[in-house]
Amino acid sequence: MVVSPNGRPEGEHRSAQHEGTPMSPTVRGYLFATPLVIVLAAVVIIPALYNAGLAFFKYDAMRQAWQFIGAQNFTNLVARDEFGNAVWVTLIWVTGNVLLQLVLGMAVALALNAVTRLRAFYSAVVMVPWVSSFVIVAVVFLWLYHPELGVLNDMLMRLGIIGEPIAWLASPGMAQISLILANTWKFFPLVAITLFTGLQGIPRELVEASAIDGADRFKTLRHIVLPLMAPSIATAVLLSAIWAFNAFTLSIIMTGGGPLRATEVMGLYIYKVAFDSFEFGIAAAASFLLFVVILIITMAYLRVADPAHELRG
Repeated sequence: MVVSPNGRPEGEHRSAQHEGTPMSPTVRGYLFATPLVIVLAAVVIIPALYNAGLAFFKYDAMRQAWQFIGAQNFTNLVARDEFGNAVWVTLIWVTGNVLLQLVLGMAVALALNAVTRLRAFYSAVVMVPWVSSFVIVAVVFLWLYHPELGVLNDMLMRLGIIGEPIAWLASPGMAQISLILANTWKFFPLVAITLFTGLQGIPRELVEASAIDGADRFKTLRHIVLPLMAPSIATAVLLSAIWAFNAFTLSIIMTGGGPLRATEVMGLYIYKVAFDSFEFGIAAAASFLLFVVILIITMAYLRVADPAHELRG
């Protein structure tokens, strides 16, 4: 047996060298997270920083020249009536989507929670709108809302609810409601599954004890289920609001922002300013403001949902 100078067998000495100092969990975590951080930097952080910088420049498409103008893009943007209209339309859009998706998602989540057989099948059926393409959803609802050939008008007239066909996308108020309903149908499954996950975390013993004490279903829902589901409800509202703020596909396909800009949400307004008017600096300023709004909402949610914050409070 070969002995090293320090008196230990040579094989054992090499083994000790190869083992080295064990890697700490923190270092291992950073190593695992590095690929994800690189991908996020490439597809999210770098474009976001580029857009933020673009908001302070004016681009001349004819000469392909950039000119630094400071905060002038933001000043010009806020002074535009079209921007104020887009803000107002977006607030209506987000509020309507969040409320409808929350109500419908809660109803579906409670229904799924009550199902004991074929729950996976019903969950898959509920997810069909979510996995459907935006283009498919837009085309389907365009046919549903068609004033002469639409199924919706035909059904309402057969039931005697309306006496003549309604042009759902022709008037500003009706167009807003129609698009909100279409977008709600598209996104309510995400809210429903989020709330259903929260329902699964409620101890069944609490619900059974409430029933034994004589509480009906409404009181149990109000005093036990909903308070315990507060984190899930907050998450659902956050996700619904973020998707609503960023939405513009249904608007551009179904109405193009009309009639009278009644459905021109912020995302569609930014698209038109950038690719119809070629005012990339102003479009970047609008998207930067939209990013700040979403960031504030997200930070507020994280502050409320942080268990450590609750303990400190």
